[in-house]
Amino acid sequence: TKVNIGDNDITLDSRFENYLGFVFKGTTLKGTLNVESQKFNLNVVMSGESTDEPVEEEPEEVMRVIRVPENIDFRMQAAFKHVIFDKMNINDLKGLLVVKDRKVDMQNLSLNTMGGNVVVNGAYATPEGQNPKLNAGFALNNIGFAQAYKELDMVQQLAPIFSNLKGDFSGSVKVDTQLDEQMSPVMQTLNGSGSLSTKDLSLSDVAVINMVADIVKKPSMKETKVKDLKVDFAIKDGRVTTKPFDIKMGDYLMNLSGSTGLDQTIDYKGKITLPASAGAVSKLGTVDMTIGGTFTSPKVGIDMESLAKQAA
Repeated sequence: TKVNIGDNDITLDSRFENYLGFVFKGTTLKGTLNVESQKFNLNVVMSGESTDEPVEEEPEEVMRVIRVPENIDFRMQAAFKHVIFDKMNINDLKGLLVVKDRKVDMQNLSLNTMGGNVVVNGAYATPEGQNPKLNAGFALNNIGFAQAYKELDMVQQLAPIFSNLKGDFSGSVKVDTQLDEQMSPVMQTLNGSGSLSTKDLSLSDVAVINMVADIVKKPSMKETKVKDLKVDFAIKDGRVTTKPFDIKMGDYLMNLSGSTGLDQTIDYKGKITLPASAGAVSKLGTVDMTIGGTFTSPKVGIDMESLAKQAA
């Protein structure tokens, strides 16, 4: 069966059980479905807007929560060529969806987006009388920093530094959060953890790095490449906390740990290892460093003058 909803198309190959009981007695409808689509704009479907009428400008759809019925039990093998969800363009979405008890279990749901690939395992639940909930793990492969910042509101709020990074990253993320009426995470309820790594990262005009470069009198640090960076992190109470990680920038090495918040505040401490080219100060090996303030107005503390006097 092929169904068109405006510009969207759905092709169903299905088998149902207990159809009459579902219609006349309200009992559970069971079924197995193969669902395919060439194009599916979830924003339009979730907003309830019709796509039949031509428009001069792209309408601004307001998404609504998708509530999962309690009396269906479906196993759905999905294969979608192109899906639009919020700001995301998703290609080649494939995987198994088990729909039961007001919940959708996603099993090895693979999709291409943001320049790379994501595999999702987890559940989207809509308990009666409560906000929807998402508890899922995401395996990430070659996702673009800039694209993640552009397409994910969560990244814009929790990691705005992504907007100044060039390159891609891989890793894994687990999240447990409530969703609002627009299907976005309620950030104050978000808990999570993960690990991200990158092999070839370029930094350009990052305010914190610019300040460090000015303090240590190393202008080349403002435009530099970072190799083999790995960051382990946890998300709780509106803050992202990272375990100690190293950033090698030319002949300087920074080791940092701390947290950033939804309010854009930074609370980081660390050390910067100085090369021989730094002169007498380098004999001390490392210099303590603090980073505070906000992403747009950071405050970096490195007491180079005091260290120079000690070295002398």
